[in-house]
Amino acid sequence: MTTAAIIGGGIGGLATAALLTQQGWEVEVFERAASLPTTGTALGMWPEAMAVLERVGAADAVREIGIDQRIAEIRSAEGHRLGPEVRAKGATVIISRPRLLEALAACAPAVRFGDRRAGLDGLTHDVIVGADGIGSVVRAHVVGHEVAPRPLGVDVLIGRCPGDTDVFTEYWGPGRLFGVTPRDGGYINWYSEFDPRVVPPGTPGPDEDPRGFLRAMYRGWAPRVAETIEGIEAETALHYRSRDLPRLPRIVRGNVALLGDAAHAMAPNLGRGACETLLDAAALADALGAAADVGGDAAPALRAYEAARRRAGQRTMLLSRAMRHVALISRLRAPRDLLLRAVAAAA
Repeated sequence: MTTAAIIGGGIGGLATAALLTQQGWEVEVFERAASLPTTGTALGMWPEAMAVLERVGAADAVREIGIDQRIAEIRSAEGHRLGPEVRAKGATVIISRPRLLEALAACAPAVRFGDRRAGLDGLTHDVIVGADGIGSVVRAHVVGHEVAPRPLGVDVLIGRCPGDTDVFTEYWGPGRLFGVTPRDGGYINWYSEFDPRVVPPGTPGPDEDPRGFLRAMYRGWAPRVAETIEGIEAETALHYRSRDLPRLPRIVRGNVALLGDAAHAMAPNLGRGACETLLDAAALADALGAAADVGGDAAPALRAYEAARRRAGQRTMLLSRAMRHVALISRLRAPRDLLLRAVAAAA
């Protein structure tokens, strides 16, 4: 039987495993974590991602759990709308990462949790997929050398608070932004992205006192921002430094392929990372096809996958980086408005 090893049991790994299993592949999924995560931010499943979830068999569960969202808007710190309202061309479902992973895992073969791999030693499968995220151990094999993630010079603080909304709203100010989005389970998803250089002196640390930090950073902003900050569940706040990848010259070598964040980790500003990962999974499964059709040599199929997805993922990565830059330097009105119109047209 034709076999595939998938390194990483996240969104891309589980989706790929499910799709290949449907096509007769014998799939093993290796995940370094001990179990599926119980915490994580909300993710937007755009219409094309929902189409992949339909194929996987997880779309009904995602719709049942998630929140339908069709409108996104960008506002100034004071609350005035910037640029046009963004309306998705079809339903976009917002779902928290843990619930999405649960839905995917229900459709995929069993995962070997707690399997922390340092490389590809011992793997004799016909195809090996690196779905192991921004810190991928598979990437060095494919590219030929280590490719370190690069800091974007901004920090992110995310969490949840009780409430509900069906509109994705982001507030932009110099050096910082604040987002409020739908989330399943009776919660609102919130996030703060900021340049550490604009943090006022004497501000509490984001890890020690998330609410105090946010109060200082967004004092005088729109009432919705202040209300959200007062309602946050501080124990759910997660602080990290945002990173992405440089453009990789290749995402396939021989019988080994990269997908998702291992191939094109991106800034979170477009909310497209999980969607691009699902599109990778579908393209990889389409390129490989039925197990019986591979004929012992998967390299040509993987090259077709690379042709379909390497530049596509990198374009979204570059646009996400541009969106981050424009959002945090919002005094540049002309490029900001051009970018917002481009996003509205592409949504």
